[in-house]
Amino acid sequence: MKNRADEIRKKYGNISKKGSFKEKGTPLARDGSEKNHPLFNRHAILMQVMFSIILFLIVGIIFKNTGEQTAKAQNFIKQIYQDEFQFAAAKDWYEEQFGKPLALLPKDKVVKKQPEEASEVFAVPADGKVYETFSTNGKGIWIETGNKEEFVETAKDGYIVFAGKKEDLGYTVIIQHSDEQESWYGDLKEIDKSIKLYNYVESGTRLGKVSENDGGKTGKFYFAIKKDKSFIDPSKVIDID
Repeated sequence: MKNRADEIRKKYGNISKKGSFKEKGTPLARDGSEKNHPLFNRHAILMQVMFSIILFLIVGIIFKNTGEQTAKAQNFIKQIYQDEFQFAAAKDWYEEQFGKPLALLPKDKVVKKQPEEASEVFAVPADGKVYETFSTNGKGIWIETGNKEEFVETAKDGYIVFAGKKEDLGYTVIIQHSDEQESWYGDLKEIDKSIKLYNYVESGTRLGKVSENDGGKTGKFYFAIKKDKSFIDPSKVIDID
């Protein structure tokens, strides 16, 4: 009997020394090693976070530049996300509900919401006369300015959702307004260096210089208004010859 007890103690003593028993609740793989749950793999989560940050920075760099090399990349990204987030509309709704600027949106300036009846009012981007009407192309109008050094200004407050080159319009700036309309300013000679994507701009902010018209004595630029994914005649909302 004594020999039997000695054998049992010896057997369990050897098992304890080898460390075969793990703490209760620790999952083991077939080889006896600890197994990490796939949902809580720290290395995988870290890699996903790093990849997301890198992707975010790359997209940010692409849209902060207005050169020709980044124009194709910008258009490709915009095709993926066809429906743009309504920054201006979201900002106005937030201020109406809570009375404070939305912290996640750019807040260069806190602007009081305009009365509802003024939502359709657009200022003239630059002095001039229409030489190609809306009926000609069904999208916008071309305006001739008296001076080729004239600057184009924003016709209404809003957020810049595009600043770069478009295939048929050259240098173009698109501004999204709180009533979910967009104003387009195209055929520019250059875009002002202060214009940055997703910045908030007030009416009268300088966007860029007009391009030269035939002969170089006068200037010209393109202006359009988009509402509900369709273009409307700008002459209906601005007073221009």
